[in-house]
Amino acid sequence: MINRALLGFVLLLAIPALTQTQPVAFDGVDQWKGSLVSSDITSLKSWYSTDPPANFVAKGQKPAPDISPEIDFWRNLVSSGMTDFEVHTGEETDRQGLHLVSLAVSMKMKTANGPRTRYVTEQQMWQPQSEGWRIVVAAHSDVVKMRPALKPNPHLYNKDADARAEIKETVAKAGKDHQRVMLVFGANWCYDCHVLDQALHQDDIAPIVEKNFKVVHVDIGEDGKKNNDVAAEYKTPLNKGVPALAILGPDGKLLYSQQNGEWESARSLDPDDVIAFLNKWKP
Repeated sequence: MINRALLGFVLLLAIPALTQTQPVAFDGVDQWKGSLVSSDITSLKSWYSTDPPANFVAKGQKPAPDISPEIDFWRNLVSSGMTDFEVHTGEETDRQGLHLVSLAVSMKMKTANGPRTRYVTEQQMWQPQSEGWRIVVAAHSDVVKMRPALKPNPHLYNKDADARAEIKETVAKAGKDHQRVMLVFGANWCYDCHVLDQALHQDDIAPIVEKNFKVVHVDIGEDGKKNNDVAAEYKTPLNKGVPALAILGPDGKLLYSQQNGEWESARSLDPDDVIAFLNKWKP
């Protein structure tokens, strides 16, 4: 998502220079992406503004007119052996002549378990200048192992669902199909709930889920108190955060419930750990 505080800062920063002619169409991301995919760091650096100096925003800090940490970040990823860079545009908007984008960058790295995908979320604010579009402010996340949820499903948790009835119906279906039931307590406002759901649908995990589990999303509501009695029935404490998981057998009996917020920070998990968990609890 685009950082609103960052937006306010950059508008003030860029207003004096907005008298320059704006290019007919925005092509900045395509140019930046081309330089990254080709591992051409020199070319990548050229897309950052020098007048005014591009600002870099480190996590938890104010924007600073030194873009070198941004350049060094991407240079280090390339030199570390990361390959197969892909860039996808998420949120995108225009404000006072500036073009704001949130990008999902994925790349491959070698691990003991084979090639694995890693992710970075990049935020950029582009300004039209005499030589073309240039980045005036940039920020990036740390490298993470789980795909960021840039476009969360607003209907992941059905606010009108009768949780007990849905669980009962799902258990009956699971019994017929010789599967287990995964209860995922959470809410639509929970970012990590969307990250976990996304992981359960990625190519190397979805087949395990589809073959062995039926998933029920149990809404805890805007205040976090809805269906607390259901969570208590399945011995799944919600005070350690959500998403919170429980696994039921095809007869509805509890087989597993998280006790210490193991899934609360889904964004920091490794997909290999998710696979190991599913394999442990599948029938």
